[in-house]
Amino acid sequence: MTCRRQRRRRQTSPAAPAPAPDNDDLLSEILLRLPSQPSSLPRASLVCKQWRRLVSDPAFLRRFRARHRDPPLLGVFKDEFHHPVFRSVLDPPDLIPPDRFALRLDDDYPVAGLLGCRHGFALIFNYNTCEFLVWDPVSGDLRRVAVPPELAGGERSVMNGAVLCAAGDDDDGHAHGGGFRSCRFRLVLIGSSKMDGRIFASVYSSVTGEWGDAIFTGPVSTIYHFGSPAILVGNALYWLLSVSRHHILQFNLETSSLAVIDGNWPGTNFSSDCRYCIMRGEDDNVGLAILSYRGFQMWERKVTLGGAARWALRKTVKLHDILGLSSAVQREKIDIVGYVEDTNAFILVVDTGFYMFQVDSMQSKKLFDCNVITRCHPFTSFYTAGFGDGACRISSNQ
Repeated sequence: MTCRRQRRRRQTSPAAPAPAPDNDDLLSEILLRLPSQPSSLPRASLVCKQWRRLVSDPAFLRRFRARHRDPPLLGVFKDEFHHPVFRSVLDPPDLIPPDRFALRLDDDYPVAGLLGCRHGFALIFNYNTCEFLVWDPVSGDLRRVAVPPELAGGERSVMNGAVLCAAGDDDDGHAHGGGFRSCRFRLVLIGSSKMDGRIFASVYSSVTGEWGDAIFTGPVSTIYHFGSPAILVGNALYWLLSVSRHHILQFNLETSSLAVIDGNWPGTNFSSDCRYCIMRGEDDNVGLAILSYRGFQMWERKVTLGGAARWALRKTVKLHDILGLSSAVQREKIDIVGYVEDTNAFILVVDTGFYMFQVDSMQSKKLFDCNVITRCHPFTSFYTAGFGDGACRISSNQ
């Protein structure tokens, strides 16, 4: 009887702990599941030589980006004296120093303006040389794309532009970022005709190295001022146009069509006290955020089956509620200075404080303080310090 009990005890005793896996394939599958924050892979590389070899392999880094798909928000670029300056919004150990994403050009290069960031690229336009600079801050790659005379000469001028990855979000296995070698891009130019005031668009492809034909809107009564950078919603780019009243310029990437949307929002009087920003609504409908010291309104444009469009109020929130402010907000000290397309979040300024407000979760976070209020261009990308990040490589359009 005693022998049987001892035999049973031996059968049910816990097994010895398994040794740490040393198979490269198995380890890679484990390391692929690390968070996409900048410090994840560098910290893993310190464990041993084998881990460092795996996480620094270019093929692993491509799989890492493809698995996570949505890159994290690393920080914002601000246009300071016509030069992009980076500011991280992450906390240590993920905080990235500004010099790491510094654009270094020749001292005699003319000043240029930052137009926006998207899919790991930053877009800069030089009005003196009439060329775009498409810059990947992580890899350091810089591509110069000259605008042909037929698009920016004589009676035509460049007003704005946008850059985006040439691959769609639905392409299996593709992740934005990784430089020009792994991520081809499209560049959308927006210009105007001085003769009749019509707005036109043209698309440049890094695959062909060529500009497409100009696509025009119908006749318009006046030249518009671009009040904000392009916002990507679904398969279309949108710009907020402002003159005596607000309109929205839409460029459909699928149909290559350009249209001006009347900004007749019910219940609004377009007061100078308000700040406006295009946003993503439900089901990839275009929306508009209106910020004032009284509150934050979010509108959405809905199109019926018959093609009729109407603006519907989606949400109204108190500024104090979403930011946790206790004192009264002065109307001249608030603004919308940025919008994060991937997460549907706004960057707001109240007094000298910069905040991020996420629409879906209704959560906010203070990013930093700054006495100078300038537009912030959110920059999302995969960044792993020391793994495949190089110095600036400049090339011209083919």
